[in-house]
Amino acid sequence: MRYTRPTRHAGFTIIELLVVVSIIGLLLALLVPAIGKARDSALQTQSLSNLRNLGAACQNYAAAWSDRQLTLMYDDFAQHISALSKTCGKDYYDKTGSCPPSLIVGFGGYSSTSCGSGYGLWAFWTPCQANVGDWGNVMYQLPFICTESWSDAGTDGFGLWRLPNIQNFNQYVGGKFYDKAFYAPKDKIQLDRAQPAFEKGDDYTQICNLADKWVPSTYGFSPAGMWSQEVFSSKNGVLPFSGKLPAALFRSPSASAAKFPELKTRMLEVWWLQNKEGPEFNPKFAGNYTPYYFNESFNSAPCTLFYDGHISIAGAGDSMDGNATVTASNIESGKVFKEPGLFASQTLSNLPGPWGTYGGFFTGPDSKDGANFNYDTQVNTSYHIFTVDGIAGRDFVTVK
Repeated sequence: MRYTRPTRHAGFTIIELLVVVSIIGLLLALLVPAIGKARDSALQTQSLSNLRNLGAACQNYAAAWSDRQLTLMYDDFAQHISALSKTCGKDYYDKTGSCPPSLIVGFGGYSSTSCGSGYGLWAFWTPCQANVGDWGNVMYQLPFICTESWSDAGTDGFGLWRLPNIQNFNQYVGGKFYDKAFYAPKDKIQLDRAQPAFEKGDDYTQICNLADKWVPSTYGFSPAGMWSQEVFSSKNGVLPFSGKLPAALFRSPSASAAKFPELKTRMLEVWWLQNKEGPEFNPKFAGNYTPYYFNESFNSAPCTLFYDGHISIAGAGDSMDGNATVTASNIESGKVFKEPGLFASQTLSNLPGPWGTYGGFFTGPDSKDGANFNYDTQVNTSYHIFTVDGIAGRDFVTVK
């Protein structure tokens, strides 16, 4: 009988398999970060593209309104009130018989039938009658709300600068409050909260599952660029407001008033989205949906639109370096204060002058409990918010 040798099938040994797995693991370790970085870069590029579109909208708005900045407050408002208090809306009505126009956000309905039905025009309606003591939603028409004496609870740091997607401006973009051009793709928190409105597709949608029923834009104008230049003047600054208000307080300056258009920010990502390291939410804010602001980390470098129209990534560290340089050059011998730096912040709190006692924008100790809003201890800047000389000032010495 003839015997045949069984055919031997080739295969991997355990050692060979381990080598292959190790190589695959090494390749993944090299490729995954690169893929993540590429994805991150793509999202950043989209945000820059959004700002480029918003910059075009700014130009179209200026063309239609004699080069003015976005404004909803009558120029003569300050002439008819004695102070910015919660009764100034009534003061204005008593003297003029009218009140500022309401802030229209758009026509639409609800994100769910469970919280309402029907369609209508939505707005931050302003009271316009003699017996109204609280000026209510007029606070959203101011470029910025910053002191409790004339701010309703929960609105400190807010104002018109955070509302580029209102009807007055969105008509130059896509005609909708919830247009994705107003939301950076890396702003996952705001995008998730606004998703029901995106799906609905109306000009404006009340979002049923949110306590405040709406979601502001990722991007914000520079409040310093929206106020009258008198507000942030390095020679006679009036913040915080006290005494007689400047007559031109609410007259928005023209875009061409920018003396350093390539260095003065016009719009930027309000949140810390670039170079992100920390947690998603800032624990100092209620609701677990408020990220860290753009100036609450030294490494924050938001996508930014400047007044000359160029788009760049420039951040807190660069603004602080420039501020230190300018401040040092403006302090004479004997520490005599001559001129301020680039922005008002707590770094100037030990110096006399118009900014001597004014704090930073959510970067210093909270007056109520002494805790800090900022993510790290290196940052202390209010660039973009409290730029010295307003639109005529600058937020950087150089932009990379």
